[in-house]
Amino acid sequence: MKQIAQILLMAVFLAAASASPCLAQNRFAFIVGNDSYKNVEPLKKAVNDARAVATSLRKIGFQVTLGENLGRREFNEKFSTFENSIQPGDTAFVFYSGHGIELSGANYLIPVDAPKVSAQQQSLLRDEAISTDTMIQRLKSRGTRTQIVVLDACRENPFKDNSGRSLGGTRGLGAAQTPGGVFIAYSAGVGEVALDRLSDNDANPNSIFTRSFLPLLEDPNRSLISVVKETRLQVKQLASTVGHSQQPAYYDEIDGDVFLAKGVTGSGAAPAPIPVLPRNDQPPAEQPRPLPPVASLPPPPVGAKGIAPAPADSGGYIFANSDRVLLSRQSLQGLSSEQLRIARNEIYARRGRFFRDPQLTAYFSKFAWYKPYAWDVPLNATEAANVKLISSMER
Repeated sequence: MKQIAQILLMAVFLAAASASPCLAQNRFAFIVGNDSYKNVEPLKKAVNDARAVATSLRKIGFQVTLGENLGRREFNEKFSTFENSIQPGDTAFVFYSGHGIELSGANYLIPVDAPKVSAQQQSLLRDEAISTDTMIQRLKSRGTRTQIVVLDACRENPFKDNSGRSLGGTRGLGAAQTPGGVFIAYSAGVGEVALDRLSDNDANPNSIFTRSFLPLLEDPNRSLISVVKETRLQVKQLASTVGHSQQPAYYDEIDGDVFLAKGVTGSGAAPAPIPVLPRNDQPPAEQPRPLPPVASLPPPPVGAKGIAPAPADSGGYIFANSDRVLLSRQSLQGLSSEQLRIARNEIYARRGRFFRDPQLTAYFSKFAWYKPYAWDVPLNATEAANVKLISSMER
């Protein structure tokens, strides 16, 4: 009877584990809306769009940094703070609504204090604007696993003079050169203008792109590709009602499907900021040792504060939430020293660490979430505490 009870308990745990997707990384969003331009034509709905996007992303579990009517220095300071919150393996979402421009094939976002420049002052504007390529590369250098950039900045060129000449592209933004792991969406195609509103009588507080995009983004059954494709269809139809052509474009270099709203429950509150710990807090490299068979894992212990060991073939983790929930000695009782070793090293594997031990490499390579990129990876405070606790029980 005792064996039957253990089997039933394990079956219940496995069903719960398979039903709840494992959020192995934290999710951060940087959102800016610029309306109040000082030297070029102001906008009316960019700030509303940014606020609406911030609300939606908080609902689906993002920690949001929101900026409104930012000058160049304010923009750079806020983005620098956001950038420093990103750790390897995290998801970063960037949304910008406001003026943008294409210069020599590169796209730039226009802060509210940008000067009014002539067609001969391209270098000046480039220095005063925000390069989207630079933003993307800076986040990539932080080790983002997934990066989503949405730009509702495809409006009329604000630097066109009375003669019709303009600095940069006549309208809209240019095509993207998208690095791996990055998804970019534009509110309009190359050379198109994105509409703020359908007419002067349009009472909707958001642009036609944002009003179409957000309900789809919050749908847990839609992948990111599905969200953008359906947004494109809806925007195209709305724009056509006033004789305008607008078809949002996207550039996808992310492997697999991304479901941003799937698995979000409760309030969807975002995680607290996670500090980066010094690299010398990590234990020395592992030496090759035999790994225990999966079948030898014990049944889940009772009273483990919501954490229970799971067989490694049921999704990949012994402790699926050891990156964000503190383990206890009680939750580790019953595991052998070898099983503890796997539980400790999966914390590093989740962060993308290479292993010198070929057996550890082979073990974690069986799981789709293991994507190594560095020998030395940072841990957050919870992970570091769990590594320390597990190490103390391995002895």
